[in-house]
Amino acid sequence: MKATRPGHKLPDAPKIGERFLLSFDGANASPQAGRLQDMSKDGALCIDVAPDCQPPRGTRVTVSSIPQSSTDFHFSSEILGHRKLDGRVPVLLVKAPNRFDRQQRRDAFRISAALKASVTWEEDETLRKPAVLTNLSGGGARLYMRWLPQTERLMLSISAPDAFIKEWAMRQVGRMSNRNSRIFSDPFKEACDKLHDSFAELETRLVKSNIHSEDDRGPIYALAASFTQPSEGAYRLVRYLERQAAQRGVQDLTPSIATAA
Repeated sequence: MKATRPGHKLPDAPKIGERFLLSFDGANASPQAGRLQDMSKDGALCIDVAPDCQPPRGTRVTVSSIPQSSTDFHFSSEILGHRKLDGRVPVLLVKAPNRFDRQQRRDAFRISAALKASVTWEEDETLRKPAVLTNLSGGGARLYMRWLPQTERLMLSISAPDAFIKEWAMRQVGRMSNRNSRIFSDPFKEACDKLHDSFAELETRLVKSNIHSEDDRGPIYALAASFTQPSEGAYRLVRYLERQAAQRGVQDLTPSIATAA
């Protein structure tokens, strides 16, 4: 591993060799895994990525810790260019942040919510039950259900707000070129349908469960689940919900979990 270039001090995090995720704004692409390799002479972060990942200069990017990390951090930046480190390793040049905070994962980048959801799992048969999603991050979710799955592997489907789906569909349609348009097609509807589908059957792992409360209908279970793969849709939905909460001046949404039926 190369040493940091003289004259430029690395921020507190990430560290040389640390892996994280890059999510590109305005790009119809999944998050890219990357590793911090070095710092350029002009102070840019040198992040190795797949050779075919070549976002143009000026593309906005969010750099986030991977879900498996014990701590969370993220910062927004932009792509400054591309380079081959030592003539061999393709890297993106990402503008370094002035500062950012590293937090324990259990508290970081989560947003309170009140979203309808459903959980599917296999026991003696395939079971699909409704749930209320009350907390969401890019790495997982907290749910309330009337049923307690007896298996660790769960498939989570989230009913994303229509306003969120329409907002992202409009962005995608706006990026479509004329040569990709088809006669008798509805690009906006197709984009909405595709986005809805991206929140269906997300593979998750049951991390923790307990009885939250009981009423005359029986117990209500609280479940904590983590995504087995990074979810770009979840990251985008968290950011959307954060904007909505800020606009309303809401610090904490308190959903009615008793409707988890």
